[in-house]
Amino acid sequence: MAKTKQQKQKEREKRVAQKKLADTAKRREIAKTTADAAPAAVTRGGKVMTGGVKQKAQVTSAKPTVAHRRAGG
Repeated sequence: MAKTKQQKQKEREKRVAQKKLADTAKRREIAKTTADAAPAAVTRGGKVMTGGVKQKAQVTSAKPTVAHRRAGG
């Protein structure tokens, strides 16, 4: 029995949606188990912010900025 293009597309969309739901459920279970193991963990956003600040050295330029030159004097 021949299927139309539309039917094939709908079936493919259903398969993809089911796969995405299954993957999401797996990720949630993994996250839940890891969250239980480390309740006092720092959030990813916090790690990114503090990591960037610690690693970045503050470099001061010896050249005055354009605003300084135009400020007059």
